Amino acid sequence: MEWLKGGEQMAYYHILRQRRMDLNLTIEYVSSQTRLAPQYIQAIEEHNLDVFSDDFSFVRYFVHAYCDAIGVNWSVISQEVDADINDYARKRSMALSQAQRKIVQQMPNRSSVSKRKHPSHSRFQKRVSAISRNLQFRNRKNLQKILLAGVALIVLAAGVSFWLDARSASQQAQQESQRQEELRQKEEETDRLAKQRQQERENQSLKFKVMDASTNVFQLSNVLETTKSFTVKIELPQESTVVIYKDDVPMDEDNVDTVYTDTFEQEIEVSEACRISIEIGNYVAEGTTITIADQTVTFDPTYWAKGMPATLYVDVVSNETATSQENQSTEETNYELTE
Repeated sequence: MEWLKGGEQMAYYHILRQRRMDLNLTIEYVSSQTRLAPQYIQAIEEHNLDVFSDDFSFVRYFVHAYCDAIGVNWSVISQEVDADINDYARKRSMALSQAQRKIVQQMPNRSSVSKRKHPSHSRFQKRVSAISRNLQFRNRKNLQKILLAGVALIVLAAGVSFWLDARSASQQAQQESQRQEELRQKEEETDRLAKQRQQERENQSLKFKVMDASTNVFQLSNVLETTKSFTVKIELPQESTVVIYKDDVPMDEDNVDTVYTDTFEQEIEVSEACRISIEIGNYVAEGTTITIADQTVTFDPTYWAKGMPATLYVDVVSNETATSQENQSTEETNYELTE
C-alpha cells in the first residue's frame, strides 16, 4: 500500500484521516470502536497534540488503536509516530522553559534600580521620602510574591491535569485490554459452537459407503435415529423398467411394469433396518448413470449376464451398527496381520 500525495509521502496523521474518509467512517463511529474520545481522534488527524495536555505517554497507544480500528498497518508508521511524538515533546519542553525564563527576567530586581541623588531637603521632606520609598519596596516585594504564587499555581494545575489525564488514559488502556480479552473469549466460544454444530450435522447426515463392489452391495448408515429419506436417481440411455424393493417387497406395486425414459427418480423414506434393492430391467453398461443418496455409484457387471436385470443392494443400518461393523472389520484385519 503506497501513501503518496503529489509525489511525496503523506504524514501518518494524513494517512489515518484519508483512510477513514475512504471507508466513509465518521469520527464518532471510530470513537465507538476504539473507545477513544472523539476530540482525541480529531486531534490526531489534525496533528494537534496540545489536546493531550503535555501527556504524550499515551499518544502512541491512541494512534495504534486508531490504526487497528480502520485497517492501517501500524508497523509501517510506528517509527514515524515515535519520532514525531518525541520531537513534539522536545519542542514543547523548550517553549515552556523559554516562557519560564522570560517570567523570571521580567521580575523587578532591587540591585538593578539605579540610585538617584537627591538635593538636600528638610528633615520633614526626608522623612516623607523615606516613607514613600519603604511603601514602594513593600509593593514590589508583594508583587514578586504574587508572581511566584501565580507560577506555583500554574505548575500545580499542570501537574494535576497531567495526573488526571494519565489516570484517564490508564483506565482507557485497561478497558481496551479488557475489551480485547472479551472479544478473544467470544471468538473462541464462537469457534467452539461452530465446530460443535458441524459435528452434530455430520452425526445426523447420511453416510454412504461401498460394502462389496463385486456384488454391488452398499451401506447407508445414520438413518434410523429418525425417519429420513434419500433419493435414487438413474439416467437411462434407453427405455427400461426400474423397480425398487424393500426387503424383497416392491415399494410401488402400481409401477412395477412402468417403462421409464431418460430419467428415473424416486425418494425413499426409511426408519428401520432394511435392505433396499434397485432393479434396472434393461441395463446398458454405457450411458447408465446411477446416483444413490447424492453419491454416484458404478454397477459392477462381474456376476451379471447381459440381457438380465441389473440389481444393486443398499443395506440401511443404524450408526451404531455401522460403527460395530467397522470395529469388527478392524479386529479381523489386526488378527490376520498378527497371524
